Amino acid sequence: MKFLCVLVWILVSTLASAQNIVVVGKNTSKITARVVHTNNLIVTDDQGGWFDNGLKMMQLGGWTTPYEVQARLKVVSTTGMFQVRLDSPLVIAHQSKPSLVFRNPAVKLGNEGETPKLLAVGSNTQFRNPMPSTQGVDSVGYYELDVAAYPPEGTLEEVGGTYSGVLSMIFEPVIDMPKS
Repeated sequence: MKFLCVLVWILVSTLASAQNIVVVGKNTSKITARVVHTNNLIVTDDQGGWFDNGLKMMQLGGWTTPYEVQARLKVVSTTGMFQVRLDSPLVIAHQSKPSLVFRNPAVKLGNEGETPKLLAVGSNTQFRNPMPSTQGVDSVGYYELDVAAYPPEGTLEEVGGTYSGVLSMIFEPVIDMPKS
């Protein structure tokens, strides 16, 4: 037993003290790494966030004009091309009287400075980001989202109140197939 304790003490003291270790033989290696750039399609507000408090529609004209809201979107895309469609029709309904809904809702999206395109359920609309200034980086494009709808027919007393709806859009990357 005494011998075992001495052996343990020698091993522990050897391991605990600093030692120089000499490596003999091959002491360099070639390491190869491959970085795969994932395909990105990232949609945010123009500041890189999202509309956590929703978007508030306003009627800037008279009683017969639509309520409208515009929002600036930022799209980061590896391929530079993407398509958008509505996931479901936009329904803007009165919160306590759901039978009261806004009429003729229209959702449009367009490259900044260009005429917006009408989006629809089941119909893909294609967009292309500007070319990136450096090859191998994702392209960044800015887009105007425009939502408009007419209020329900009736007097203010009949249709006044708080309305809400969910705008559900699908963004998908488009891959350019090489020409054969």
